[in-house]
Amino acid sequence: MAFSAKSGLAALALAGLAATSALADDSDLVKRGEYLTTAADCAACHTAPTGGKAFAGGYAISSPMGEIIATNITPSKDYGIGNWSEAQFAKAVRQGVAPGGVHLYPAMPYPSYAKLTDDDIAAIYAYLMKSVAPVDEAPAKKTQLGFPFNIRAMMIGWNMMFTPGTGWTPPKGLTDEQERGAYLVQALEHCSTCHTPRGFLMNTQNASFLGGASLGSWRAPNITPDKATGIGTWSEDDIVSYLRDGHATGKASAAGPMAEAIDHSMRHLSEADLKAMAAYLKVVPAISTPEDAPTRAAADALTKVALTSYETTSWTGQPDSLAKHDTTDAATLYNGGCAACHGVDGKGAKDGHFPDLTTASSVTSKDPSNLVMTITDGISRHDGTGYTAMPAFRNDLDNDQIAALTTYVSSTFGGSDVKVDGAKVAQIRAGGPAPWLATNAGWLTWVAIVVAVVVVLLIIALIVGLTRRRA
Repeated sequence: MAFSAKSGLAALALAGLAATSALADDSDLVKRGEYLTTAADCAACHTAPTGGKAFAGGYAISSPMGEIIATNITPSKDYGIGNWSEAQFAKAVRQGVAPGGVHLYPAMPYPSYAKLTDDDIAAIYAYLMKSVAPVDEAPAKKTQLGFPFNIRAMMIGWNMMFTPGTGWTPPKGLTDEQERGAYLVQALEHCSTCHTPRGFLMNTQNASFLGGASLGSWRAPNITPDKATGIGTWSEDDIVSYLRDGHATGKASAAGPMAEAIDHSMRHLSEADLKAMAAYLKVVPAISTPEDAPTRAAADALTKVALTSYETTSWTGQPDSLAKHDTTDAATLYNGGCAACHGVDGKGAKDGHFPDLTTASSVTSKDPSNLVMTITDGISRHDGTGYTAMPAFRNDLDNDQIAALTTYVSSTFGGSDVKVDGAKVAQIRAGGPAPWLATNAGWLTWVAIVVAVVVVLLIIALIVGLTRRRA
């Protein structure tokens, strides 16, 4: 009896230890999943801005085909993913197919997430299901694209052509650090989604991997190590600083979608992961892109700021009165809206807090999109240094004034010959030129339908003909 009692106690102790170990393992998995979910930047789309509930969806993602509304991915059984198995979750994330065969649009970057490992998928699933609070409500809006993009089944063919197989196969010839960076850049952070140009069918053109691309109103610049048009002159420390803090002194300051990525994701990464990304970006194939070529002339050839144009204006000099002043005199606008921070000479602050416009990539680039949008929307980001802001002038300046200011800043401080007018600003603010697919999809769809009908009729005619011959 004594032996039996001792055996029973030992069994209970072992069971308790096993349960404790399982709980610890589960806790570690959830914690790791939280980090991976942040690295994958899920909250940026699946949490509505200005007070939206975490992962409850509702964010409207602008696309050339219309707004795509991010869905609820909380563990709500009625409105979220609470009834999804891990296998169903993996298929949605990596293949773009939700339960019930519903095809997702690649605004959800599943062509990049396809490379996520099984272990990382399991960790993300565990975090969303066990740590995120369920939100039992659907987003206020639903995705309602026009014809033919509302036919989600069209994604079957697109996926067959452009979605890679699932799982991670590291590039050859990399160090362990570079390989980790490749996984972060290619899969988790899905950098290619924005920084790789798109083809006619909105597929990424991987021959120009990370070579820069127009992204609606913004341009995602070339981030390959090309020295003339990419980040070849950046050190690894410069890259880490930019990814963590949103700026690389004397080179660039993040705004728009990149500022959001830093705010929601990259500033939270470990120093080791940031260094791994930098190490990998230094060894990807260099791509030369004319759109990202700087137009900046030598410093001594830059146009000097005409102070007299400030002194002769009737404008009061108060930034708040810009909206009431109809001048398109660019020097006047710069003096009133920009010089207080960036300086009359455009050199900004010595500590880099206010960027030097003479070296800022948005100013020296041949593509004025990022400068136009930075003036329009300003900068608002949380980063590794705290909070960084620049006022938005969308309500203070009209398109003609923004055009004049863009041209002035580009030529005066960037040595650029880029000329921007009000119509160009309006186009940029509206999302840029429409891609080929968006403007031609209607007639292409009808052609495809006609061809399909003709093929079906030919097959029927062939079958009927063969049947009659046999008869």
